[in-house]
Amino acid sequence: MAAAVVAEPAAAAADSGQRFIALLLPLNSKAFKPAVTQLKTGVLAAEKAYGDGSEPPVRVFDSGEKDEDVLAQYNKAVNEGAAAVIGPLTRSAVNYLADNGSFPVPVVALNSFDEQTLRRPNLYSFSLSVEQEAASLARQLAADGVHNPAVLVGAGTLNQRMHAGFATAWLDALGSDPLVVEVGDSVAGYAALKTRLAGEGVDAIFLATNVRQARKLRPYLGSEVPIYASSQINAGTMANTALVDLTGVRYLEMPWLANPDDPIYAVFPRVRTNSADLERLFALGIDAWRVAVALSTTDGNVAIDGLSGTLSIGAGGVVQRDMQFKTISLPGKTPLPVADTHLP
Repeated sequence: MAAAVVAEPAAAAADSGQRFIALLLPLNSKAFKPAVTQLKTGVLAAEKAYGDGSEPPVRVFDSGEKDEDVLAQYNKAVNEGAAAVIGPLTRSAVNYLADNGSFPVPVVALNSFDEQTLRRPNLYSFSLSVEQEAASLARQLAADGVHNPAVLVGAGTLNQRMHAGFATAWLDALGSDPLVVEVGDSVAGYAALKTRLAGEGVDAIFLATNVRQARKLRPYLGSEVPIYASSQINAGTMANTALVDLTGVRYLEMPWLANPDDPIYAVFPRVRTNSADLERLFALGIDAWRVAVALSTTDGNVAIDGLSGTLSIGAGGVVQRDMQFKTISLPGKTPLPVADTHLP
């Protein structure tokens, strides 16, 4: 953990010395070690692959885990000449920085904003937020002519967040609420789901559930109505039995995992793991460097075909990720036909 550093508030970026991109991460945290390793590796890989020497070099700062230490390290980085900052990592640190920091240079926070986050000019959120994915999916379904989707919500905070993201975006898009069905772990009530949804005139289903529950639910839903999910349904390498259970489900995925054999990715060292989440964090690190460089050299406009999606700056300083649809199927089997579409 980094010791607290007494530093003056970063009222303005330093003008002397070489400018740099500051990477602000809790380097010695045991709890965050896997995430920090992937993010740091991604940022440095992006600098090597995409840099041409004209960009400010990356300097890594150990933020520690206490919010006040994060602020001190942030001020230190800006006072020493940071042209942009990548980080901090935790939501509480982002909120503490928003409340207590000044922002003379772009800051690409690696977590999502919440209701308590003070929105500040030059403060951006770039994350793997499930709420943003669910909201993007809702907007796409609305644009594709879906009128009456059902959200099947499993127990747990993450599932509730997916439900909230979808429902809010659907209300904004069409002025109505989607049908919401709370589903428990017991399959006893699943048999009646298909009939109920048909009676409600449902024309699309969004599974706001984890993989285990999605596997239980899918066989009871039939194939008459398209079924969607977030990238959470792709936790990594899945056995054929899981693929059979989930066949036909359409989910959002970043290009790094949707098209792993694309030759444009050959410049990056790729060691496949059983965790899709760790691979997503590596891609997030790659793209965070590109976003930080773009924000430090332009007027704030970002248009990047990244590993984590097609990136742009949305409302409130949130970096939006346009991702692809994938359809789950057995190896060697042709997936159900899906329109070649991307999310807004």
